[in-house]
Amino acid sequence: MYGLEYALFFGVPENKLELIDGSSRWAFPFSSRDEGEAHFQQWLETFRRWKQVETPTPVRKSAGRWRAEVSGIRMELFPGPIDIRLPIAWQAFKAFLHTFNRRDYWPGQPDGFETGWDSMFDDGDIRLNLWSMLGVFSSRHGGKRSSRVDVALAPWAGVAPDSYYFRKERQNIMIEGDYFCAAPDLVAEVLSAPSRWLDRGPRREVYRRAGVPHLWLVEPAQEIVEVYELRGHYELLGRHGLGDSFAAPLFPGEQISVDALFETQAKSKGWPNAKDDEEAPEPIPDWILPPEMEVGLECFFHLGHPQRRWEFWDNKARSVLAFGSAAEATARLDHFLTEACRWEALPRPKIAELAGDVRQTEVGRFQLTRRGRLVFLDVAVDGRRHQEILTRWADRNAWDWGEKNVE
Repeated sequence: MYGLEYALFFGVPENKLELIDGSSRWAFPFSSRDEGEAHFQQWLETFRRWKQVETPTPVRKSAGRWRAEVSGIRMELFPGPIDIRLPIAWQAFKAFLHTFNRRDYWPGQPDGFETGWDSMFDDGDIRLNLWSMLGVFSSRHGGKRSSRVDVALAPWAGVAPDSYYFRKERQNIMIEGDYFCAAPDLVAEVLSAPSRWLDRGPRREVYRRAGVPHLWLVEPAQEIVEVYELRGHYELLGRHGLGDSFAAPLFPGEQISVDALFETQAKSKGWPNAKDDEEAPEPIPDWILPPEMEVGLECFFHLGHPQRRWEFWDNKARSVLAFGSAAEATARLDHFLTEACRWEALPRPKIAELAGDVRQTEVGRFQLTRRGRLVFLDVAVDGRRHQEILTRWADRNAWDWGEKNVE
């Protein structure tokens, strides 16, 4: 059985952050009807505990479909998948989206770029440039390249790098032709406001432990590419800026143009450059949401992945939300803990005060940590099941929506 946390962590269709009619959507497929029915009942009970619904919840059953609603949450079992619609307040949805690319919400920004915004459009263009360049190199040198597609990196980690490449000699690297199950030979990460400290710290350490031999860190703010090679640790081989080109051992005879990597639509079409022309941002408010407004765990599962990357490391699926101040983050942490205790049906633990103004607590599978204005949720998952989940995702039959039988 998969706990509800697997559905909410892995089940955002196409990793889209959407709010439709006040609800966000999750979906999780099953290979048999019996398996789907068993999960439907278990997840319904988890929802009832989490949202404190004590009265019995009726399940409407018809040919090929079950339906139930609990505290505004709608869950439907189709012939193959379960579809979940969970309400999220528009005010919260908008507030967290606003934090994603604003640098001063997040640690680890480069000198001189501590405030302002990174451009999501520029980041997308740079990822496309990487995709196109690796596509050309793959056609010349063989191998496979991909971008933002899940990789079962190790039994303890699953990732979705911005761009990556496997040499042509590599065998047994794919899951049903849709996903990957080995450490790439090259990973390229495009740094952004919420990811810089991760890419330079925890995520880079994950790649080191998994044995990724080549790593590029692509920094849009400074238009620099840092090239690393694994030699026990990642050794910096060079920092290349505009006007530079560099060679890569994986692609003999090729030169990588830094200018080409940072060629964006904004540059080519002469659009205003956010780094040069943006107005000074308004000061971050002490509370990004009204104090009386409850913010639930569902915000972590849907909005706690600013780069739309549902990854896990060391068998913990991590998400993070940024708030206006440490005071707001502390108050939100208290409510998140209350909800986690309901979910796990466990008594409330103490919140430990750690060094460096850090507060941390743990209940069942949930660990909550506050660092400054950030609150982290780490949920224990069994990384050995990741490849099984990706295999399930690649099975078209498991996504049987029963269109011909829908009433």
